[in-house]
Amino acid sequence: MSKILLTLLYILVLQSNNFAQTTKLNIKIDDKIETIYSIAFLNNYFLIGPHDNVYKRSLKKDFNELKNHRAVQLFDSLVNSSDFVGNKIVEWIMQFDSFPELSQVKSTIESTKFSENDSLLYEFKREMIKFYYDSTFQKFLTKVSVVNDKVINQVNKSNTINKLPFYLEEYYGKRLDSYNLILSPFLHTGGFNVEMISLNKKKEIFSIIGPNGEIDFVPYFDKDYMETDMVLHEFGHSFVNPITDKYIKEIETIKDRYYTKELRETGNKNGYDEWRYVFNEIVLRATTIKITEQYFGKSKSEDNLKEEISNGFGMVNAVVGILGYYEKNREKYQTFDTFFPVLIEELKKN
Repeated sequence: MSKILLTLLYILVLQSNNFAQTTKLNIKIDDKIETIYSIAFLNNYFLIGPHDNVYKRSLKKDFNELKNHRAVQLFDSLVNSSDFVGNKIVEWIMQFDSFPELSQVKSTIESTKFSENDSLLYEFKREMIKFYYDSTFQKFLTKVSVVNDKVINQVNKSNTINKLPFYLEEYYGKRLDSYNLILSPFLHTGGFNVEMISLNKKKEIFSIIGPNGEIDFVPYFDKDYMETDMVLHEFGHSFVNPITDKYIKEIETIKDRYYTKELRETGNKNGYDEWRYVFNEIVLRATTIKITEQYFGKSKSEDNLKEEISNGFGMVNAVVGILGYYEKNREKYQTFDTFFPVLIEELKKN
């Protein structure tokens, strides 16, 4: 066997070992998230999920007096007077360590900045700590702690949930420092992806997911929904977003060809009001479908593709077709980043 071939095999083994040691997926229900969403629930926040469960029933029936807490009033003021909604709420709360201090130990990776000099946020943080330590809320936390264990155990029964970081890293050809899946019984069906920078300058990825149902009033996270529809998609943002940011000029060159009136309307309905964000979402949905095909089967991936088309993201089909070339030529394109210019050029030909 030639020295060149031996060297190539050695490199492949090293790469294989690197991905075999994929970063662990941390799964939990977070006290900070549940405290702020408990406040949001008491405020009738619009992104609280519709599914009835023991958390909502208990808070409403046995601990409804908390509705008059100052923290609930301040939350209402924040939501109605600023852009303190959606993932911004999660970004803000995930900056801090645990109660009681809630000291800032992380910073947001995006341009969003939260200043302690913001008097309303500062007061809300102070009142939220009081809310957490209110004897009534502590009784609520004690009551649902057993349910927390049931929810986490149900998700952990899957034999693929902890393999998702490997699937992502293998497909995109890149490794991340930290994967954190936070289950939120209060949140709507769906979720948020946020990226934080720790004190040691490492990027930490958080995917906050709400249940898509309940069984006997215990929040339920269906395996297919959780893994292929949500986790692969939400964590996928941390791989795809930096690439589309890098190639923003190239993405603009195909805008006139693909950004139709219909696609613009679909994007607006889903909260993407610019071509760059619509295209980012299309690429992410396409890569998620291809990862699903590799590890969960063609039938599931075809179902997901049909759903994307029916939802108005027909362009996903074109991207899925081109990704087949990426998968067959991984020796040439070891990372999705290196393949991305090819994707743009192929889309120009369609």
